[in-house]
Amino acid sequence: MTAPGTIPTFLAWTTSLVTAVPVLTLAAECLAGSRRPAPPPEGSAPPFLVLMPAHDEAAGIEACVRSVLAQLRPGDELVVVADNCTDDTGARARTLGATVIERHEPALRGKGYALEFGRLFIAANRPAESPASPQAVLIIDADCLPDTGSLQALAATATRRQAAVQAVFLFDTPARPWERTSPIVRISSFAFLVKNLVRQQALDRLAGAALLHGSGMAFPRALFLKMHWSHSSLVEDLEMGLDLLLAGQPVVVEPAARVISAASSVEGTGSQRRRWEHGMMQTACRYVPRLLLRALTRPARGGWRLAVVALDLIVPPTVLLALTSLVASAVVLLLAGATGPFLTLLAAQAAAVLGVGRAWWVHGRAVLPLRHLLDLPGYFLWKLPLILQFVTRREREWTRTERLP
Repeated sequence: MTAPGTIPTFLAWTTSLVTAVPVLTLAAECLAGSRRPAPPPEGSAPPFLVLMPAHDEAAGIEACVRSVLAQLRPGDELVVVADNCTDDTGARARTLGATVIERHEPALRGKGYALEFGRLFIAANRPAESPASPQAVLIIDADCLPDTGSLQALAATATRRQAAVQAVFLFDTPARPWERTSPIVRISSFAFLVKNLVRQQALDRLAGAALLHGSGMAFPRALFLKMHWSHSSLVEDLEMGLDLLLAGQPVVVEPAARVISAASSVEGTGSQRRRWEHGMMQTACRYVPRLLLRALTRPARGGWRLAVVALDLIVPPTVLLALTSLVASAVVLLLAGATGPFLTLLAAQAAAVLGVGRAWWVHGRAVLPLRHLLDLPGYFLWKLPLILQFVTRREREWTRTERLP
């Protein structure tokens, strides 16, 4: 006979522990990844090629092309893939000195198609036996500016470690708090910083691994030419990085390399976050079981690193995590009162607040000034419908994100 209170206590502990896992994962990653990055590696970079997919980027392509060309040496090359452009993106890039290849298949849209087109061009036109052949291939989006020295740092790390490499990919927001930028954009940019800088550094320190985030990627030539980019995914780069990890191929972050993209408008931020987060949640559903299975079946061959990556993937968008955590707290309190299960979940939540707070203190104060913390409730209300649309109106197609002028 079941003792009175056993089932409610069991349900309370189950709810508490299941909810606490992603909350504690976020806390641990924020604490582990909040240290300042190590200095850049020494050593010269081999010849490299920068591949830049671009769709109707005439308004900003020139600044990006100039920024890349300024970091190229004799033997390096920039190839722009003008993908289904209806403006003069290709002509502007070509005038500045980039090699431009054009793709015209309006029914087949998306970054994956452009990258695959570029891969086939490199394989056919830049033979490995040529003395000028690039030893590394870098991918920079046409709305991003690489920091000085970032391209050489990426190429050097990719060839030295024979790994896929991700730069730190961030949004640019005014550094001075009195400059006008929407609080929603600033808070979203801080969340992006936590994901792409803090948690990436944590994965590197805890598991020697990283996720691919799109712009600012680098690959050894031989590896890049073996890859086939997904044509249907909202987050083709994230999935490519996970496939590489599952295949035993190292994927690392290079904190010394940074690429910066202009922040979006509020409307563009909403569209962008919906596409990325819906894509990330779909990817987590597909890849977490595979990562955990590989971790269990190959523990002696570094499988535990894949388990750490799986834990990172189960952390949902911050607003969804906060909402589920609060609901779980109320359920646990009703089931068992202010006892062990509730106190355990409360401690996990406190750790997460501490971790995110440290990440903000070390890295985020310029992006999110103190006065904008008062706007967090409004951000949650703005963000919640985007999360709920994962069920009601899931994003399924790639769309170009509008940027602030």
